[in-house]
Amino acid sequence: MSRVTVAARPHALILVAALAACGGRGVAVLERESSAPEPGSQPASPPSDEASSVRAPELPRDGGASLADAANAATRDDRIDPIEVGRAWTYAVEVLGFYPSCSNGVFTATTLGTTVVDELRAFRVQSLCERAGVYTYAVDGDAVASYFAGRWRESLAAPVAETTTWTDGFRDYTWEAKGDVTTPAGTFSACWSAKVIASFDSYTVFCRGVGPVKWHYEDGFGNGYEAILLGKNF
Repeated sequence: MSRVTVAARPHALILVAALAACGGRGVAVLERESSAPEPGSQPASPPSDEASSVRAPELPRDGGASLADAANAATRDDRIDPIEVGRAWTYAVEVLGFYPSCSNGVFTATTLGTTVVDELRAFRVQSLCERAGVYTYAVDGDAVASYFAGRWRESLAAPVAETTTWTDGFRDYTWEAKGDVTTPAGTFSACWSAKVIASFDSYTVFCRGVGPVKWHYEDGFGNGYEAILLGKNF
């Protein structure tokens, strides 16, 4: 990320684990106290209120694709966590063990607006856990940072590849390819799990152009939440 040098809907309560955002998607600036940050959720360079640009494809010379098809491809947002103002993700949330930040039911994580933290423009995302508050994320392509405990932390690292590992300062993570993933919201391709490197199972699954489609956060003692994407507004 161009302005953030660091060591992940909801958007996340783990950073992917703390942010898991979203949950949050990474760590975030909490507008009220939260038991843990989310991965991030989930949750640009610097971020803008418009989808980040992608390189326009070369138009075919055989007339095989229309100008409209080419225009759509040129503006498609295929980031792993395409956070933009106004975008919202609705989840079916199930609490695991004891986790008071979340409740069972249907909840929506919404990108509320932008802010500036440490001279970095970022997004404010309402968590899918109703008592987790608002998280702050900075997005640069596939990389996502969240602000927590007084500093920016790495929530999702780029490149998205199985050889990529990172830390948010609390836990270590790695990417794991998932291919196509189906939820009640549909079947999505190019999906990856931001997985905590630990003896217990904790991860957030992101799909390109969609963001977090499944959260499974555990604290190592059987407490946490699971959230499945029911729909999105973009």
